[in-house]
Amino acid sequence: MSLALATAFLCCAVGTVVIAFAADDVQQSHSQSRAPRFTGKFPGERAIGHWRQSGDTVGELQHSVIFIAPLNKSAPPPPGLSSWPERGEAVLSPALAAAGEREGITHRYGRDAGRISAEGLTSPSERLAYVRPEAAKDGEWDKTTEISGFGDLEPMPFGDSITVVGADAFMAAVVGFLGLPAAILTVVAARSGSVLRDRRMAVLNSLGGTFRHRALVCLGEALWPVTAGAALGLLPLLVAAYADLTLPLTGYTIASSTVRAWLPAALLGTAAAAATVLVTTILLHQSKAEGRSPRTLSGGRAKRRYALLCALGIIMAMPVNLGPLSADYRVSIMQYTIGMVLALATLPAVIAWTMTSLGQRLANRSRAKRRPGGLIAGRWLHSYPAVIARLVVAVVVGLGVVSQIQLWTSRTTVAATEARGTFATLGESVLITRSRSQPEAQVTAFEKDLGRGHTVFALIQEPNRPSTLVAPCPHWTAIGLPCPSTQAPIPSSADRRLHELKRWEGGGTGEMRYAAGDVSAPGSQRAGDAELKLVVISEQGDPTVSNTVRQAAYRHLGMAPVVNVLAGMQLGGALQYETIANWVTLLGLWGMLMMALAAAISALAEFQMFSTRLAPVGVLAGDTRVFRSTALWYLSAPIAVAGIAGALVSTVLGYPMVTTGGASWAPELTVTAVLGTTLLAVLIGLVGGRSVIARITRWEPAAD
Repeated sequence: MSLALATAFLCCAVGTVVIAFAADDVQQSHSQSRAPRFTGKFPGERAIGHWRQSGDTVGELQHSVIFIAPLNKSAPPPPGLSSWPERGEAVLSPALAAAGEREGITHRYGRDAGRISAEGLTSPSERLAYVRPEAAKDGEWDKTTEISGFGDLEPMPFGDSITVVGADAFMAAVVGFLGLPAAILTVVAARSGSVLRDRRMAVLNSLGGTFRHRALVCLGEALWPVTAGAALGLLPLLVAAYADLTLPLTGYTIASSTVRAWLPAALLGTAAAAATVLVTTILLHQSKAEGRSPRTLSGGRAKRRYALLCALGIIMAMPVNLGPLSADYRVSIMQYTIGMVLALATLPAVIAWTMTSLGQRLANRSRAKRRPGGLIAGRWLHSYPAVIARLVVAVVVGLGVVSQIQLWTSRTTVAATEARGTFATLGESVLITRSRSQPEAQVTAFEKDLGRGHTVFALIQEPNRPSTLVAPCPHWTAIGLPCPSTQAPIPSSADRRLHELKRWEGGGTGEMRYAAGDVSAPGSQRAGDAELKLVVISEQGDPTVSNTVRQAAYRHLGMAPVVNVLAGMQLGGALQYETIANWVTLLGLWGMLMMALAAAISALAEFQMFSTRLAPVGVLAGDTRVFRSTALWYLSAPIAVAGIAGALVSTVLGYPMVTTGGASWAPELTVTAVLGTTLLAVLIGLVGGRSVIARITRWEPAAD
């Protein structure tokens, strides 16, 4: 059963790798085929239309809005569109239409003209809109927006291409959160209940059996559970090949057509995973000495090797930059992952090596003080390092996975944290709009379209000067301020929304003044190099304000207006961190499940072995305390040490995440993990001792 589960999880991990490469292949292919060919980049080609990129948000998540217009009716439309939309029409991706249904997204950019087909999307969950503006906005087209067609091997990123993590970085997460736990579960499952197998191998060896004979015996035992596990692990891939699947937490949709195209590779990967489990099982049962494989853990050279490899892994994980905008982000992620995997994979062997030394000392001390429990446990700790390594590996890697989940989900910046606080307080009651052109007539039409309940202000920002908020007197009285006769600083008694506006839009000086004037024509108050934005303040709690303002902006304020909440750029960065954290959580939960299975399998196997070996002592001992003390020393002590060591190493591995990756420590989680591991260790020791006491009543001498 354990071997079947291990095979299933390993096949799922390999399948995840195949699907990731398949999705990346489709993303790259579709990104290249739909990319505009700007005439400025390809000067020898004749222009067939215009193309301009902008952005918008739905449910706090940003998406791309592409404005297009053909120069002649015969021009081929963008991939995913059957024809060019008519003037004032918009074509949305299915995911965007579904996500923005409550916000009225289908009417935000113009008349709804249908949906973008799969050929024009990098994934079924991509949010994207193609919009053809009205004729009145054609004056904003220029030479820089002319395109000669579609298809570029070096595409301009838009849509999911902007935010989706590359396949190599995603592979690092798969290796760390799925690959390492799957490999550990495989080894633990292969060695569970290995006492009888080791004895059979010893008998075969004494009878002159060769490696081939021992391999055939192991193969015969493992073939059926491995085959069943491979079939179980292949099942999710087959489902994904014939039905679109939306992953929890992330909302990402896996296209069935993408998986079907790579199904042969998935089948080959599953076969390779199953073969790996079989080979691992064969190699792990070639020991000639019962229960001591790999006995070399106790060798001096091997001890130093594992310690050096663990130290090397920690060192590799240190000098990295994990910021999302780092130029070497992908290289840093790969280096960090390799270092983390190397450190966590070798730490159990280091702990086992440490316990062998402590076991020898425990045995000597217990013999001098006539303590049989410590004597037996010390001898076993010294003699079976591989057993100790298997017993603690799930604890060590499990703590590492939990630590990484906590760090990745805590990643943010000070600005992003403050932006979230502002959004939590104000919501969308303050929206800021900007566009290339804002003629007086357009601003007036925008203000009238909003209607009552929305107060519009003009925000003038000049370099090295305080920002100025301009509006007529009724607007100031509407938010509780007296109408100023001249420019005046925002008073301390002003509305919270104005203070937050000053905080985020105060410019380089961090100051803001307010003045009376016409919103559509600030006049002399605006210098030539000043930037003009429109600020819309509404009542808090209005669920329709965002869509109302955005619809009015797209209707009146130029071709591609940008509407954002306060600190929208910083909030977008926080959401990018959150998206990555969701993927880490999803993968990490699967890794934790595998580590929980590995811990359960290892504990059950050691209970069986422990009670089998110690039961004969019950014939000679008159006190059952020897069994409890032996179990506490032999089973509990290594797990408790592993909890402390795993927490320390996980904390060290988290150092670069805190210093350069925007993560924050959670010391309470570390303390809880150590205490929980200690309690688990004591519980396992007590259960192990109890299992021996229960077995004593049934034990009889046998020729084993």
